Amino acid sequence: MDPQHDIDDSIASALRRSYGRLAWWIVRLNRMFEPSRVDEPSRPHLPPRIAVPPRQPVPPRSE
Repeated sequence: MDPQHDIDDSIASALRRSYGRLAWWIVRLNRMFEPSRVDEPSRPHLPPRIAVPPRQPVPPRSE
């Protein structure tokens, strides 16, 4: 085997491990500082309905 190839493989695996650990810490810290979700406030009463006049019947069209 080529010694340079062995060195490249060991550096690549070391970098992969280091980036894996960094990603693990980032995810862990994000979860730790993430605010908990607040429940939606309950409505004490329904909003008032807008008063709409009743519909008037339309007389049939003359032909």
